[in-house]
Amino acid sequence: MIIIRWLTGFFKTLVNLWDWQEWSYYTKTGFDPKMPASQRWEVQVRVSDKVPETEAEEIMPLKNRRVFLKDKYGQAADEMIYGSTDDYKVDAVIEQYEKELRSRTAGNFHATMIVNRNLDYFHNTRPPEDPMSEALDADRRYREEQARRNRDQ
Repeated sequence: MIIIRWLTGFFKTLVNLWDWQEWSYYTKTGFDPKMPASQRWEVQVRVSDKVPETEAEEIMPLKNRRVFLKDKYGQAADEMIYGSTDDYKVDAVIEQYEKELRSRTAGNFHATMIVNRNLDYFHNTRPPEDPMSEALDADRRYREEQARRNRDQ
């Protein structure tokens, strides 16, 4: 049965009905790679208390938030994508994964967001009210002004 599945998927790939990512997904799972990714997976957040390290954390404990990708069919274990105490970054990861789930096929999502996971898109995200972001923007404007003055001289 596995050989027949492999040959069927390989034939569909050769005649350009599927791409290589979809064929790989089909041979690993046996599910249709063209179905929407949101039909197969969903994003879940699990919250737990962080062990307090300082007195301030004992008074107001931090929460660890972990983002998991849950397989609705129960064929794979829940996969942890990201974990942090920073709510803004966790929300950015959730937003990105939900957007990808809505816009990709299952085969493409599996290859792009699970097998070859890349979380670079949110490393530079900062909350808009973050005072540090204002300081960094002011510093960037100052350097640009200095560079413009040096070019003009």
